[in-house]
Amino acid sequence: MGSARRIVRLALFVSMIAACLVSATFVAAASTRRVSWRPELDPQRTWAPCNRNALTGGPSTFRPLSDAAAAGLVTREPETRPYNGKAYWLDGTRYPAPNDYVPTASQLAAFRASKTSFGQTVTQLNPYLSYVDGRDGLSDPSTDDLIQWAAHKWGIPEDWLRAQFVEESYWNSFMLGDAVTVPQSSYLQYPSLQRVPGQLVVYESSGLAQVKWIPGGSSDPGTEPLSWQSTAFSLDFQAAMVRFYFDNPSGSRSAWGDATYAPCQKWQSIGAWNSPYPWANAEQRGYVAKVQHLLDSATWRSNEFLSWTPASFPSGVSFTR
Repeated sequence: MGSARRIVRLALFVSMIAACLVSATFVAAASTRRVSWRPELDPQRTWAPCNRNALTGGPSTFRPLSDAAAAGLVTREPETRPYNGKAYWLDGTRYPAPNDYVPTASQLAAFRASKTSFGQTVTQLNPYLSYVDGRDGLSDPSTDDLIQWAAHKWGIPEDWLRAQFVEESYWNSFMLGDAVTVPQSSYLQYPSLQRVPGQLVVYESSGLAQVKWIPGGSSDPGTEPLSWQSTAFSLDFQAAMVRFYFDNPSGSRSAWGDATYAPCQKWQSIGAWNSPYPWANAEQRGYVAKVQHLLDSATWRSNEFLSWTPASFPSGVSFTR
């Protein structure tokens, strides 16, 4: 079902240390970073109730919190990925830190007007995408702050999302994934950040949530460049898609014609971010098992996670000029 999400995603294994073409290499730093976690005042531990009309096709009874209301529930935590909070240079242009980037009105208008390869706008595909804006309203947020914000906004347990983003990117907003060889005409449509110099190889997935963008609208149309420019947008979009699979708003997921689909399934909705069609496929189930393992071990608080740093960053990215 290319109009909605990826059918196949390359798994990102956090234990790998072999060199890759760009920044998918994982290495451990020599010493453990000390982190002083703060007790959360309002942790998001449960799912907001599933849409009561999920089986009828009626309007969804679920509504996300406002950006401001979600921000008000965040307990400020220290940064475990300092580079996510740093401004950087890409091909001679200076960009704000991914954690600080606020999508512009024109970028959001372009996103919402984008169409799938079947001619739907993204909000026709998923009505919840009309709420996605990446405007967290937090000042100098840490990566964990933004994960909390998305969890509160969309009513998804924050530890589930923390674990999922370990699997996706190891919380690295500069992560690239899903490398493929493409024709010259397609190669030039990808941003330079995602192109491998000297080869017709591109990385289709980018950012903390590994949003997968392919020219032509077959996967996550309208998300480029916000998926890699803005951590908040990447998380906002991902959580809206998870709730889409969970809630079946206005019957929009049932409209795929997938007889195996059933709404209000928590773990399968998480797994659908990886591989949504057909429902409960082997790739989806395997992905869920990985995220559950990371959740059980609270990997994001482990010494291995806290001491990790990327071996490199995408070609053309520099933190000094």
